Amino acid sequence: MVDPFLKKKWERVFYTFFDVNRNKVIDWNDFEMLFEKIKETRGTESHEYRIVSDAMRTVWRGLLHVCKGIDMYANVDINQQITIDEWDKMWQKFDPKHMDIWQWEYLKYMFFLIDTSGDKKIDIKEYKEVMQIYGMSPSDAEKAFEQFAKDENGKKLDSVDYGQFVRLWNEYFASKDKSKPGSYLFGTW
Repeated sequence: MVDPFLKKKWERVFYTFFDVNRNKVIDWNDFEMLFEKIKETRGTESHEYRIVSDAMRTVWRGLLHVCKGIDMYANVDINQQITIDEWDKMWQKFDPKHMDIWQWEYLKYMFFLIDTSGDKKIDIKEYKEVMQIYGMSPSDAEKAFEQFAKDENGKKLDSVDYGQFVRLWNEYFASKDKSKPGSYLFGTW
């Protein structure tokens, strides 16, 4: 039996960050729409757009490999779809100590996308700006940032570096504890 809170967190990521076209599955069209959003906000020549293009292709291939058993290096059928059930089953096997390459790529992509200044830290302004691309209100983004931007001792931080982001990421996808800062990485509860 899957913990209901974990399932809720996984499904938030599915519907907020992956199912861009809102058709209740992840398909290649979602990725193309995401590319367009990033292109519109950052530009075709931006560092973020290049990262998105490369990373998300790896993410798509990884998802198809894990959920459908398709070879990551085979020609990819863009008509494939990932359902919410396949998504949930995949995250049930998540091990923060042994992440698949596509999960690392997605983690890195998200960090660098949110780090709009390129200073290798995410601050509240950057977080709010990027979360708005995905439909989160500025006030909800601010509340979420205040919940997760804490050090290991619970002290409030002005920014989160990559190492802290990895810790928060692992808490988000693996922790059943709603009080963990990482549980708020992609919104409040």
